[in-house]
Amino acid sequence: MFALHPRRSRVTLALLGLGWFGLGHPVAMAAPDPNADPVIAVPPDPNPHPWENGQVPAEAPWSAFHQEVPEPVNTPAPDENVPLGQGEDLDTQLVDPDLGVIRVRNPLEDPELGILRIRDLPNLPTRPAPPKVGFLSARFSVVNSDNVLLLVNDVGSLTGDTFYRPAASLSVYPSLGPQTALIGSVDVGLQRYGREATLNYDDWQVRLALRQGLSPRSYVQIGVAYQELLQAGASRLSFFDNRSVALTLGRRDPFTSKLTLDSFYRVQWNDAQARFQTSNGVVATDVSRLSQTAGTYLGYTLSPQWHVGLNYQINLNDYTQQDRYDTVQQLLGQAVYSITPQVRLSLYGGLSFGRSSDPRLSFDDTLFGLTIDATVPLF
Repeated sequence: MFALHPRRSRVTLALLGLGWFGLGHPVAMAAPDPNADPVIAVPPDPNPHPWENGQVPAEAPWSAFHQEVPEPVNTPAPDENVPLGQGEDLDTQLVDPDLGVIRVRNPLEDPELGILRIRDLPNLPTRPAPPKVGFLSARFSVVNSDNVLLLVNDVGSLTGDTFYRPAASLSVYPSLGPQTALIGSVDVGLQRYGREATLNYDDWQVRLALRQGLSPRSYVQIGVAYQELLQAGASRLSFFDNRSVALTLGRRDPFTSKLTLDSFYRVQWNDAQARFQTSNGVVATDVSRLSQTAGTYLGYTLSPQWHVGLNYQINLNDYTQQDRYDTVQQLLGQAVYSITPQVRLSLYGGLSFGRSSDPRLSFDDTLFGLTIDATVPLF
């Protein structure tokens, strides 16, 4: 079986503590949809979908489903000076030598109401189609980092590398009310490194959350999640699993029709275990922690196709079973181009920095990357 080098063990513990994309690496925050409802919209997906507002479509006016009763129209008296067969009178006239002029009543004329004109029924408005609530997303990321290990190596420097990450997600966002939405997703991904191949892994995650609007611009969300990481290759060792419960408060403030500020605060409890393969078998370590995260995203829509944004985030991790406390900050800029409404290309770059009570760890990093993602509505 594959045995981990002691260096790998320390690296894995350092990386798993962050909870960022990949082994401790951030991802460009998805550009929020400027038209999305800030209460129900779920910004983390890289592709804001038309689902996400979770709004029940407005029903057609009730009066539209009732037919209008035709109004009677009185028939004017016939004009004797108008030749037979001309004019607007719908009656016909016959001349009898004994009786004189005989008027033959038109079958459309009622003896009491006069002539009834039949109106064409108006085009009745159709009910709008219900919004989609199920989506399948696929994405591929390429990221270059100056510090993939988040650890000072044996010669006192950092280790840089490029990693590649294909991933897919199945998500559902059913609306439970005007201000309430259920959020569920299953995510799978592969992470592959260019030079540090021993760090390659596969992962999957399932999430379920309930989001409730507090005001037109703010919301509260509570959610649970389970995540598992497995070594790539034949061993398939599950070297990390995490069960988490999170409470999030979020807000959206539009300054103009194109400039919007999103902000959030999240407190999360992580019940996590890390496992290492050694010559004496598998060794497990408790890496449970209480995390607090606060972040802002300032986004600007240049055009229907282009969106740019700046993301700042701070993460505080307090490990309950270890003498360890981490503070990590991240500043990231991005530009997003919508190739089609369902396909987007994101370019991003930035830096992270911080400190840890463990002197071997280093969070100083500069990264650049790109992500292409596509989303297909299913139901």
